Amino acid sequence: MKRITAILLVALAVIMLVSCSINNGRNTMANDSNQNLESIFQTVCSADDALELARDSGLPVFEQQGCTSGNEVWDTFFQTVSKGTPASVLCAHYYVLDKERMSAELYAEEKDKYPKLFFYLVEYDGTEYSVKVRESTVEALDYEETFKYLLHFTGDAPSSTALFSSYDDYVLVDDPTATWEGIIAGLASSQFGAGYKHCTVYRNYLGWKGE
Repeated sequence: MKRITAILLVALAVIMLVSCSINNGRNTMANDSNQNLESIFQTVCSADDALELARDSGLPVFEQQGCTSGNEVWDTFFQTVSKGTPASVLCAHYYVLDKERMSAELYAEEKDKYPKLFFYLVEYDGTEYSVKVRESTVEALDYEETFKYLLHFTGDAPSSTALFSSYDDYVLVDDPTATWEGIIAGLASSQFGAGYKHCTVYRNYLGWKGE
């Protein structure tokens, strides 16, 4: 009987050890992934080099017409955090000037400042979201904030003159009742502090008509 008990205890210890090894392996993989995202986030380079890095790394990339690559990575991130599971995602937002839709004076004034690329590192710890934003050409952070919720907004274009037929955006907010209309109204308001505290981390336009 003692021998059987000893064998059972040894077997249980082996099972627990294997279980811990598997969990540690998963944690190591998660840590490696987070470290890789942080490494890319901290890379200092030109906007075009950063765009190439983002594409090669499989990051969600956002250009004038919306998400141009890495959409499945974002979908996985959102599905994960929707279950209350910690996760991180790094996005790249690339901006160029549209000469056809601005005055010649403003274009001449701004053209040497573009293109620009901003990295958005979004991390969810199971309770709240943190977001850090950095322009690819400088080391210092451009923006850093925490939020309680990540909301998904979809809908038709706000007017017939819009360059897209519908929008698909994910926005970090502190108010779970925030509306897309309220966010847009706050952006358009000249009153300081108007609208919701928010940060748009994903933006996509369907039926793009800007080309």
